[in-house]
Amino acid sequence: MARKHDYQSAFDIIGPVMMGPSSSHTAGAVKIGNAARMVLQGEPEDIEVHYYESFAQTHLGHGTDVAIVGGLLGFSTFDERISNAVNIAKNDGIDVRFIEETGRSLGEHPNCALIKAKQGDRHIELNGISIGGGTIKIKSINVNGQCILMNHGLPLLEIDGPTDNATINHLINDLIEHGADINEEIKTINPDGCLMALHLNKALPEEALSDLREKYSDLNFAYIK
Repeated sequence: MARKHDYQSAFDIIGPVMMGPSSSHTAGAVKIGNAARMVLQGEPEDIEVHYYESFAQTHLGHGTDVAIVGGLLGFSTFDERISNAVNIAKNDGIDVRFIEETGRSLGEHPNCALIKAKQGDRHIELNGISIGGGTIKIKSINVNGQCILMNHGLPLLEIDGPTDNATINHLINDLIEHGADINEEIKTINPDGCLMALHLNKALPEEALSDLREKYSDLNFAYIK
């Protein structure tokens, strides 16, 4: 069962150390961009951002554009380069597009962005919402056509690649042996492989992630925190 509390402490409500005018529209947007970068597994070659409701109406004035692109470039919420992130991306040859959608939010929340990005033959889509104080939730992840739906905060461990149910079960057992506290598992699997997100109740030890990447080298791991 998914965790019911979106905030874990008073610091989640106060918000993070950050650049920009708004924890919801700037800091949260950076984190949505960071999440998309983690799933993409590196620097994007092409970025398309679809905004909904409040994000669609206020993204220019609140710095949401530079925040999301800054997150996709790997910048933190307090990185001074965020204010120039769109220009940095374009100067690096990255095509960046912003689309204001007029319909209802895909994320069932006014601060919603759907990010589409690609790197080589890897194409990802990530739908994230910013719920305040720099806190985000992930609503969906799509990797090369495989999609999972969710409604989860962080931390999340996203895994994809060629595998089967037996391997996934071994992987989860290994995670538990490494001290992972798994709240919920969301996955889809077909003959081409698996796309899975594990919602964690606490941070994953760094050595656990390193061991898993070495043992399951055919799979992609994105730790979103």
